[in-house]
Amino acid sequence: MGNIFKRSNQQGPKFRTVVPNQTVEEEIKLKTHPNYGYRSNRIKTTKYSVLTFFPKNIFEQFHRFANLYFIFVVGLNWVPEIQAFGKEIAMIPVIFVLAVTAIKDGFEDFRRYRSDKKINGQNCRVYSREGRRYVKQHWSDVHPGDFIHLSCNEIIPADILLLKSSDPMGLCHLETSNLDGENNLKQRQIVSGFEFSNDFEISRFQYKLEVELPNSEIYKFRGYVEKQSKEKIPLSNENLLLRGCILKNTDFIEGIVVYAGHETKAMLNNRGPRYKRSKLERKINRDVIWCVILLLFLCFFCAIGSGIWLSNFNGLTDNTNYVPFIPFGDLDKFSPVYQGFIVFWTYIIIFQTVIPLPMYVSLELVKIAQVYFINNDKDVYHELSNKRLECRALNITEDLGQIEYIFSDKTGTLTENLMEFKTCTIGGVDYPHMPGDQESDFGSRMSIASMSRSSSIYENLPLEPALQRELSNMCLRSLDSVELTIPEHVKRVQEFFLLMAVCNTVVVSHHPHEDMMDESGFLSQPEFLKQASQSREEGLDRYNRLPEAATPPRSNKARGASLASLNSESDYQFTSSDGSIAGSSSQMSDSSLRTRYEAESPDELALVKAASTYGCRLIRRSPEKVTVWLPGDGEVEFEVLNILHFDSVRKRMSVIIKHPETEEITLYVKGADSSVLSVLDRRFKTNDGEEKAVRMKTEEHITEYAMKGLRTLCMAKRTLSPEVYKEWQKMHQEAEAALENRETQIIDSACRIEEELDLLGATGIEDRLQDGVPETIAKLRQAGINIWVLTGDKQETAIEIAYASKLFHKEQELVTLNSNTKEEAKDLIVHHIEQINLNRPSPTRNGEAPKEKEYALIIDGKTLAFALHDSASKKGFLNLTKKCNSVVCCRATPLQKGHVVKLVKEELKKLTLAIGDGANDVSMIQTADIGIGISGQEGMQAVMSSDFAIARFKYLERLLLVHGHWCYDRLSKFGAFMFYKSLMSVMLLFWYQFFSGFSGSLMLDSIYMMLLHLIFTSLPPIVNGIFDKDVSAEVLLEKPELYSVGQKGEMYTHWTFLMVLLDAVYQSAVLYFIAHLAYAEQNVGMWEYGTTIMTALILIILLHLGIETNSWTWIQWLVLIMSFLFFWMFAVISNAIFFTWDHPSNPYWVMENTISTPIHSCVVIISCVVALLPRLCIRAIQATVYPSVIMKVKQLEKELIDCDQLTTITTETTISAVGDSKPPDSARNGGNPQLNNLSADYRESVRQRHRLPSDQRVDGISPVRA
Repeated sequence: MGNIFKRSNQQGPKFRTVVPNQTVEEEIKLKTHPNYGYRSNRIKTTKYSVLTFFPKNIFEQFHRFANLYFIFVVGLNWVPEIQAFGKEIAMIPVIFVLAVTAIKDGFEDFRRYRSDKKINGQNCRVYSREGRRYVKQHWSDVHPGDFIHLSCNEIIPADILLLKSSDPMGLCHLETSNLDGENNLKQRQIVSGFEFSNDFEISRFQYKLEVELPNSEIYKFRGYVEKQSKEKIPLSNENLLLRGCILKNTDFIEGIVVYAGHETKAMLNNRGPRYKRSKLERKINRDVIWCVILLLFLCFFCAIGSGIWLSNFNGLTDNTNYVPFIPFGDLDKFSPVYQGFIVFWTYIIIFQTVIPLPMYVSLELVKIAQVYFINNDKDVYHELSNKRLECRALNITEDLGQIEYIFSDKTGTLTENLMEFKTCTIGGVDYPHMPGDQESDFGSRMSIASMSRSSSIYENLPLEPALQRELSNMCLRSLDSVELTIPEHVKRVQEFFLLMAVCNTVVVSHHPHEDMMDESGFLSQPEFLKQASQSREEGLDRYNRLPEAATPPRSNKARGASLASLNSESDYQFTSSDGSIAGSSSQMSDSSLRTRYEAESPDELALVKAASTYGCRLIRRSPEKVTVWLPGDGEVEFEVLNILHFDSVRKRMSVIIKHPETEEITLYVKGADSSVLSVLDRRFKTNDGEEKAVRMKTEEHITEYAMKGLRTLCMAKRTLSPEVYKEWQKMHQEAEAALENRETQIIDSACRIEEELDLLGATGIEDRLQDGVPETIAKLRQAGINIWVLTGDKQETAIEIAYASKLFHKEQELVTLNSNTKEEAKDLIVHHIEQINLNRPSPTRNGEAPKEKEYALIIDGKTLAFALHDSASKKGFLNLTKKCNSVVCCRATPLQKGHVVKLVKEELKKLTLAIGDGANDVSMIQTADIGIGISGQEGMQAVMSSDFAIARFKYLERLLLVHGHWCYDRLSKFGAFMFYKSLMSVMLLFWYQFFSGFSGSLMLDSIYMMLLHLIFTSLPPIVNGIFDKDVSAEVLLEKPELYSVGQKGEMYTHWTFLMVLLDAVYQSAVLYFIAHLAYAEQNVGMWEYGTTIMTALILIILLHLGIETNSWTWIQWLVLIMSFLFFWMFAVISNAIFFTWDHPSNPYWVMENTISTPIHSCVVIISCVVALLPRLCIRAIQATVYPSVIMKVKQLEKELIDCDQLTTITTETTISAVGDSKPPDSARNGGNPQLNNLSADYRESVRQRHRLPSDQRVDGISPVRA
């Protein structure tokens, strides 16, 4: 078939036909093949090939305005009458920039090529018609219509329709983290409806598939298989295995390829690297416009000057050769206007460097190097997950130092997203499981290691004795709704735990998954199958020998005896095996049977493990059956009639099961409290009887759980009559078979059956804060960053988390916005604004500003929707948030999160950062100026949509306060310096024009002019942009308020370019006129004069950079010195060789003659001193009289070093003098009292950096002790 299926399917019908390739005749021509036009599975993400690289890359580079401008200037230089430099020399800067950019683009594309080659070269098993078996082929040789065989843990090579599975029920499971970021397993099932569904054979599959056109919606798939009888079998997303997913929990599967290569949903969702423009880059681009204006001004000024100067020679009409600098052979060309026009274009060439062409390439190199060092920072490396900080957007590193608003998710971002069952309420009775009835201590954040990592039960869960008694004899009889001998509350407790065990999508496995087919397509016998039958019988027999109340033995005695102690005759024990908690899996095993739980949600896994701990254990699951171990009956099998999966609209999940003995049909529902309580039976809402009391008590307990920071879920049930169920089932099947609006119809159908529910109870699950979250939030708030938490959790839970994470503190007054109407929301906002204004304290008598009261805002999702409804509501909401120090939005939908970020970003014009870990955070991550994804328990979808990826929230502190500040400071100074040295060289040429009749003549060798910015002065600013530090990382972390420098944009302001221009004008004037006056009476040539100026110019530029350097490393010294030495050696060697680019002149032996004269050295030294002296004086005055906050901190650190050195020298004397009665005081003897406020960790880090001795005795008496 070949790899030439290139035709696009963007237009035409909504569906396309896929025919199995084994049914197509081999002799058929390619263009008449039924699957012709569909892409093969070969992927190509490269932009270039060997033949197209040069023309395509050059064409792309010409799309940049700066490159077009310089190409235009090079073209002008080839016009003989306009030529200013040697034609060949003028091309060097442009060629250099284009070459460097091309090399960078080529290297990046080569990396993509290697990645493509690796992926295309992977192997899979494809059915071969010739051999009538599966054979090994490369991924790139797979086409739509091919049959694929995959084994457990294999990556799916294309989008495949599932037709066969090793599972008897036709199921398989996928790990989709490579696609949608979710680590948890997704269940898929084979297409049912064929006569041979249970005994699939490729030769019997002769049907055509009608599937929708390729699209990027990974959660939607529509189509059908048309049988020979014209019957249509519907296809859905449950039948599709997507490229990039990993097959799990299944021995093998077989299926047919429907989409391949670039038409797969994974490739259609591949957006590639993200490119954004930073705030600093926008300012630099603005100043480039000023450079263009300055260029035009200088050119017009010199052109007019040339015309005026030439008009003075109007009397010399007989012989124009008397006109200096301008030899004319034709009297017609002797015109001031014509000469002014020609000279204007000459000056465009001469002054071209006023726009710093190398700056853009250098800026990219600096940012790439900065990203490299950020990625390799050991302090943001998470050892447990082996994950480093990942930078996915290369050009916005400086924005990290200017963030003013942070929008954060809660679950998985601030918390671990590792759920642990903590408490429950059943029938209005609270069953707390926390030791000593204590609240969940978020501050201590119990170690993850304390949770069971190796069993399907909780080994650290303090069991409730009352629950143990009520569950000890749980059996089918007690689950019968008409059973009257068992107390109603006991039945409710047992149904509650049965719901926890069966109302989920947890996957259960008992043995390792191995395929009988090897990678080459030959059958073999897996070793484990030889013992599988015997092992399973022994394992089940062991289950059957369990006593009624069998549960694992426990050592925890905090809340009474364990189940094992209640049943001392039990000899059943669980032995540990490798597994993981709450993230995606847990294992239970004895000597021969190993049970592994794998869940889509950490909440589900926590509930199943809790039920298993109490003896109600999930054993097996299939689409039609669920097997549970009950303490009273042992292994029991329930028929599963329907599973209504969770969705964001209903916020519930339900399962309908049939009692194995009475055949009673029961609907079990779990979900958010608001979504379950709203659909309870009328008895729980209106009557004043027991039902309403149960509901009121349950709501109280839910509120208590939320105030402890626990995540809550409500449990309910409904007994269905056969008639009601059959009527509903008929409508539900119609909804599932619908081709249009299927999802909406399924949701409506689920809502029709999920009503008139009986309340069972609720659970409280703890999701602990991550380590370092409170300290990080405290530091970020000290840095002046506003932090908003946008979460879908209950209001009480979010408030408790806010207090635990130090987002809220006790001194703040809470402002709560909960409303049911738009008008009520608007009135609440206006009321709170007025109240805050009234509470504003008045100035004290001594004129000091009093401390204003702090406020924290809490708003729920419904009120937030009203606040975002129109412009007036948005304005009022923003005014209120500006008066609050912290904001928490509860019950917020993913779309609302994005709208909130967009509102602050666009209305307040602030730099925003959004951070999250799940798919529901993608909207706000993509909306914010900087999006950060956390690679946590919810997978990688947030990471894939982000600009930066970190493993833990605490790393945000160092990323912003340290790397963000450094990147902003370095790039601000880098941009200003690049403008400075460009303007410096241009202004030197400008001053010379006053003494050359504005003729466009130059006193500098053109080779020097071209290499000045490309080589002679290019490396030092790049190295400074990578390594320079205004303050150390320890200082930035100790003093978060230093971050405000970037927020205010103090390093690069609207006046920066003007100050740079004035500095360049002054220094260039000093340099030029000192040299001009020094050589005025000397008999020297123009090249010798220009060589002296060029030498001084390079020295001034390099010394200027040295003055602006904050910290020195050996590489900075080396590059700075080597840059000048390279120029000096280049000038000496090039002038010693007889060649020139500026005919007819020749700089032969000029450098040698110049450096041999004393006046050369005098001019260079005096020019450097006079040019740089004002800058040195200004810096000295700033450091002493008007120090910035950065300078103050640096001075404080210097005092700390001096103080430690003094203390070290006089330790013994100080010990005897201080004694034990007086506390240390750095203010004594003129010391700085601020030293007492520095932390011990910071002082120790300073000692280590400066190699000072660290002695506990010294710390004991040091005047800088905390």
